[in-house]
Amino acid sequence: APTSAEVKAAPVPAFTLSYLQDAKPSGCTWTRHDTAGARKDLFTVDAACGRVRLAWSPDGRQGLLVDRGGGAVKPRAWLVDLQAGQGTPLPLPEVGHADTIGFDASNNPLALVSQVDDLIRRTEGGAEFFLFEGQRIPITEPEGGPGLAHAFRREGDTWKRLETVATVYGSDAAAGTGALTTAGTLVSSTSGVDPYAPAPTALPEGSEDAARLDAVVPDKGHSQFGEWVSLETDGGPFYAWRAAGELPVLMPPLRWESQDRLVEPEALSLAPTAAVVVHTRGPLLLIASEASARVYDSKAKKRVFSLDGVHDARFWPKVRIVTAAAPSDAATAQ
Repeated sequence: APTSAEVKAAPVPAFTLSYLQDAKPSGCTWTRHDTAGARKDLFTVDAACGRVRLAWSPDGRQGLLVDRGGGAVKPRAWLVDLQAGQGTPLPLPEVGHADTIGFDASNNPLALVSQVDDLIRRTEGGAEFFLFEGQRIPITEPEGGPGLAHAFRREGDTWKRLETVATVYGSDAAAGTGALTTAGTLVSSTSGVDPYAPAPTALPEGSEDAARLDAVVPDKGHSQFGEWVSLETDGGPFYAWRAAGELPVLMPPLRWESQDRLVEPEALSLAPTAAVVVHTRGPLLLIASEASARVYDSKAKKRVFSLDGVHDARFWPKVRIVTAAAPSDAATAQ
């Protein structure tokens, strides 16, 4: 068998990142950056980067940039031509609050809208329903915070309402706009799961892996209650601490196996309390924090790229050819 010195490291595949950067004197710039060093500032919006969310059309030609707003500031959206690097304001549906905006398989913008105000609620024969544009919409769960959810598709210069259902809001477990059938047709959205973010698996307390990690990291650098989790990479498991809370987050200590030892990824330079998001693509591992991006070769356990002062870093999505219905013979030929 060849010794480790004889095994040549495979070249690191090229990759492209998407990230947000604070603009001067204010605002937020969406940037595409590839490993060759080519950078393209796509669009700058007058909003703090912490309020900005992104989505990509499956054909890779358009992006959606959404300022979620907050307080007295209403959500705003722009359609961004990713080749030209130009953004056009996209007026949002006038009814309710646009919770999620994204694209369907045909590259059309979709909006999922929650409505809890200005509702007409009626009871007749013991059955409760909302009246909306002359339509009776039965309330199946009167407990909690009942409301309406609407789905809209952008057609030309207008939003066409596709669907309206009664739903429940007000808790983490509430269905909200997820009760819409249309929610399942979103290919990319401002609230969707990144396809390159591996799902963490909890390590039971007292398990061999958890005990090893506790022994290696007796002092975590913080007192956040939580648990160790494992994420799968091409180079083996990657371990992180998952802080418990309403929205559980990953944070240091971060460890992986290198030469039979549990070590921190090289030159990580993260604060002990920094929340991180982990993305993988092939052998690449991206650790994104609130203000940095670190890319590693998970097999060689080497850092290959690093940026500071960037937010929401992730791998630029690959173009997806989404077919609504393929002929049966074509399906078997793939």
